[in-house]
Amino acid sequence: MKTPLETTTIGAFPKPNYVPVRDWFDLARKTGGMNTPETTRQYSTDIEKNKNEHEELFIRAAKEVLDIQIRAGVLIPTDGEVRRENYIHYHCRHLAGFDFNELEHRVLRDGAYETDLPAIRGKILSPSKNYSAHDYLASQAVSSQPVKFTLPGPLTIMDTTADCFYYDRPKLNADLAETINKEVLALVDAGCRYIQVDEPLFARSVKDALNFGMEGLERCFHGVPKSVTRIVHMCCGYPDHLDDHDYKKANPSSYHDLSESIDEAAFDQVSIEDKHCCNNLNLLEKFQHKTVIFGSVAVASSRIETIEEVVERLKAALNHIDRDRLVVAPDCGLGLLPTQLAEDKLRVMCEAAALV
Repeated sequence: MKTPLETTTIGAFPKPNYVPVRDWFDLARKTGGMNTPETTRQYSTDIEKNKNEHEELFIRAAKEVLDIQIRAGVLIPTDGEVRRENYIHYHCRHLAGFDFNELEHRVLRDGAYETDLPAIRGKILSPSKNYSAHDYLASQAVSSQPVKFTLPGPLTIMDTTADCFYYDRPKLNADLAETINKEVLALVDAGCRYIQVDEPLFARSVKDALNFGMEGLERCFHGVPKSVTRIVHMCCGYPDHLDDHDYKKANPSSYHDLSESIDEAAFDQVSIEDKHCCNNLNLLEKFQHKTVIFGSVAVASSRIETIEEVVERLKAALNHIDRDRLVVAPDCGLGLLPTQLAEDKLRVMCEAAALV
């Protein structure tokens, strides 16, 4: 008898309303889709104020979102990033070299949006104490399933901050990778067995990804034992609200351009979106050594997929990749969705995976 396809989630989940830190896109909506110095400083105020004072609320929220995922049938859930206003700046706030007070205005992601960003004004250095082990252990303690922990990749951090110090992209990428590696190794020591680094910028910046980005990714996982699953997520980008059909996403053909380097790189699994972009499934044949986490439900659409359409797509995918190297997931994090809609989509996804 064939074993069921493994299921997982990617990262963000809608936060319960009692969580004292708001998502970046909730604040951005109030300013017409653009983060302002005031909203970014508010993140900083919220984070510092609530870091210790509201620990019980963060644990309660993690348990709530983990229970929802597990109830829906997810085998490897995430903590929903409930502690983070966004997973990129949350990491940066723990590093020396970043300025969250005097921000820099930038146009990002091929003109998809513009915003005010924290600035890099000195050498990037990690603190002596890591944050990830604490966050992971708090979430794992309230989960019946192994919790996957997510971190931002170096190239994606570079795109979401303003470099006013290095002016050397490969060097900045390398220094950021060192900070991520320290968190990854702390997670390993804490017992985490599923660690994911997110690099959606690879799909938008293929040249940088190939020239120095892949090397940075490998540095993030340096020293990780084989008992730990090393995961990289590469989606094509998402808007700050549902059903935005005009949002300028990265070209899904980037997956084909990156496929050879991805397959040769020193990590175990690559997460790609498929539901939104509907890839030419010959792409899967280019991954001979990687397990593919296959995006099977849309994360920026209010429409709920049917079990039948997910089953059909998964069956088609299995014509191009070995069954034991296909994992089923949403395209990206579910933070844009209302909680019930997120759960409904996950239930469809998991029921489809069980049927294939």
